Amino acid sequence: MDSPEQALRDAHAAVVEGDLHLAESILRAASKRWRQEPEFKMRHGKVLRSIGNGRKALKVYRTVLKAHPQRADAAIAAAETASSLGKFRLAESLWGRALSVGAPTDVATTGLCRAIWIRGRKEEAWERARSAFLQGGNSSRILHDFLCECSPIIGTLVPELDLLETGELNDETPLISSRRELSIQPATFAADSVEGMAGITAADLAAPPSDVVTELLGENQIKPQIDLSEISKAPKDKETRLDVEIPDDLFDFD
Repeated sequence: MDSPEQALRDAHAAVVEGDLHLAESILRAASKRWRQEPEFKMRHGKVLRSIGNGRKALKVYRTVLKAHPQRADAAIAAAETASSLGKFRLAESLWGRALSVGAPTDVATTGLCRAIWIRGRKEEAWERARSAFLQGGNSSRILHDFLCECSPIIGTLVPELDLLETGELNDETPLISSRRELSIQPATFAADSVEGMAGITAADLAAPPSDVVTELLGENQIKPQIDLSEISKAPKDKETRLDVEIPDDLFDFD
């Protein structure tokens, strides 16, 4: 290990190959050699948890927190490790610390409320989680899942999750069929025809309504009764007005 970068590469290669014990050995040695580099300790703790040594992992994480108290990732890792070991009182303290140093609010709040719940303060855990969920705009999936777990025991309804805020809408949502989606084939007519001005043929006007029109209007609608008999008749010749007699006194205003 000539450099910190080389140590990280060697440890990563060991993890990829599945040799966790070799990775743990490399990271342990690197943590002692480069004490000011917390990244080695963070990875060392993760590998220790992977091989089942949670107690030592918790000790490593707390060492990081002591040297770097503002590291939210170390607080979260330490709290999760304490919870997995059944140390819920310590986990509650660590989750509170994670929340105070800038950890994601929903993650830290859920962990804190879960530790409080397990310690027997169920009403307090419910109210904390519910308040955080509402303040976050009903958008936290992790808080919503926790509330769904607790709801049957508490006996209170869970606030509805706002899917628009979560951004979880996808293309798999089935489309709702609408009457507006019914397709009507357009018709074309001559520009100077009566049908062109009306947009429909005379035969169509006289025909009974189709299924599409019936669906649009509804089954109980009263069908319009329009007398269209004059359309089919031939046009009458215009009467000539030349032989009409005009009275002589038509313009006599006396």
